[in-house]
Amino acid sequence: MTAFLRQPHHRYQDPLARIWIACAENVGFRIARSPDVYASTDGRGTILIGSDDLLDPDDSLAQMIFHELCHALVEGEAGEAQVDWGLDNTSNRHLWHEQACLRLQAYLSDSIGLRDFFAPTTDFRVKFWPALGDDPMAAPADKGGRREPSCVAARLAAWRASQPRWAPHLQAALAATAAVASVVPGYVRSDDAGEGGMPSLWGTAVPPPPLHPAGHAAVALYRPDNGCAGCAWSYAERQGIRCRHAPKVRIAPDAPACMRWEPAGELDCLTCGACCREAYQAVEISAREPVVRLHPELVIAAGNRRKLRRDGERCAALAGGHVPAESYACRIYEDRPRTCRDFARGSANCLDARRRVGVSL
Repeated sequence: MTAFLRQPHHRYQDPLARIWIACAENVGFRIARSPDVYASTDGRGTILIGSDDLLDPDDSLAQMIFHELCHALVEGEAGEAQVDWGLDNTSNRHLWHEQACLRLQAYLSDSIGLRDFFAPTTDFRVKFWPALGDDPMAAPADKGGRREPSCVAARLAAWRASQPRWAPHLQAALAATAAVASVVPGYVRSDDAGEGGMPSLWGTAVPPPPLHPAGHAAVALYRPDNGCAGCAWSYAERQGIRCRHAPKVRIAPDAPACMRWEPAGELDCLTCGACCREAYQAVEISAREPVVRLHPELVIAAGNRRKLRRDGERCAALAGGHVPAESYACRIYEDRPRTCRDFARGSANCLDARRRVGVSL
């Protein structure tokens, strides 16, 4: 027989890798592999992931990309323009940023039943990750609870993930990953331990939680006793309750909690200040309002229009909140403008403000 060399015309790609490479590309990043780094960014849109020989057996390219995209969401566009998201990887100075990334990663992977499958690499997999508990967006009470800095940063990142640049591509990637995960584990044998006697990572996949009846999030299986009726964002209506996240959908009074559940008792204006912070940039006031006469130092006039002055990104009348545990308060509450008085606690606008500053999901 005459010997010949076959010329391949295609190359195989790992399906999950292809899904997450496409997700990264669709939100504006380029994925490159390198034998010189484990994971890095160049500040110009390229995410560098180590070559396969550098990764641990329980790592995957998909998981590594997913993790870096979570970093991008936590650090925002300012971080995207810096090498390694602007983080110091040689000390613990930015440790809470990494923890915020991991909280977001757990929250998103929980929605498709793949928290263990998408666990992070390095020591975080054996230390911080198992300690997250059922609700990754809440620290232990003695560490600050829901107001702990990494929790706030992770929720703010979740809000960014809901914006048009990210939402369709991230949700598509999660859905496609869930579709693969619904099939592959059925073909993994329990006796197929592979090299080193390690079972397949696919064995960690579990069925994703069902969608909430309102359809806006997955059911939070770790909150069986706290349904919609005890959530800050539910409100009563004649034939049941509705949710600020999905106000057009009527919900049964005994509906289960979703992953965005928030204790109704925590909806307190004086510990929040979301509407006075980065959420809204201008509070317009009329010439006849008491604040114009009583607090002229807080009023800015521009032609026939007047508005409250802002100090940086927050209203100049807002006090407190300079350290994570410090609550907020309005210094002119009794004389506040009508725009502020009309801003209803627990309203859709209130929810929007809180999501923009990372207080709510």
